[in-house]
Amino acid sequence: MSTSEEVSKKSCGGLTRSEVTNLLQSVIGLHGIEVKDDRIEFPGVHPSANVLESELSDEIKTTVILYKDITSISPFEARIEVLLQCGELYIFSITDNVKTHINTHSDGKSAKSEKPTTAQDVAGNIWDGLEKTLASGKK
Repeated sequence: MSTSEEVSKKSCGGLTRSEVTNLLQSVIGLHGIEVKDDRIEFPGVHPSANVLESELSDEIKTTVILYKDITSISPFEARIEVLLQCGELYIFSITDNVKTHINTHSDGKSAKSEKPTTAQDVAGNIWDGLEKTLASGKK
């Protein structure tokens, strides 16, 4: 069983500090991730939708992710993905310091749902968002 399969099968909020540290080990230094007792913190992710990079503030924001909010951590060959129960996805490159934040909510809500977000929910919401973006570009 691969590492990502093992983590994906864990129950929501079931990750410990040592498990998170182990899974993020290859990107902790590269992305300035600080591992705390109940959370990880890292600089530089701007969750601002539809804002050009040149218009982002120079102020460095700190992103905080509580372990209890993590649905899964999936390591891949060139990246590590952290999926939160609310449907937000953080992608950390293993090869450079690029971090990506994707809001996978189909309706723009950031409130937690009663059940955890699944990979199918995320895929569906991303597809819906792409369809809307493509449709608005055809006008």
